[in-house]
Amino acid sequence: MSKDENTESRIEAALQRLHNLSTALSERPAQTSLIAGDDPVLKAEMDSLRVENQLLRQELLELTASYNGLKQATDAASSRLDKTIADISGMLEQ
Repeated sequence: MSKDENTESRIEAALQRLHNLSTALSERPAQTSLIAGDDPVLKAEMDSLRVENQLLRQELLELTASYNGLKQATDAASSRLDKTIADISGMLEQ
């Protein structure tokens, strides 16, 4: 499994956990606030999701930086290939 696939599956799992937490909170009585401070299970899940969110944000930043580096390299290679093709075409026309 590649790092991208692993990140995608972690995002999906975090979204599912967030959905489950949202469902659990919506089933609570109306007078209960959304702050789950009095429910240790919900508080633990929210804390866990916050940590996962921070990890995924950092991973996204790293992947974005990697992507930008690869894009610059491929743009440079493409430009060099275009120049080489133009040079060869020029030589063949002479």
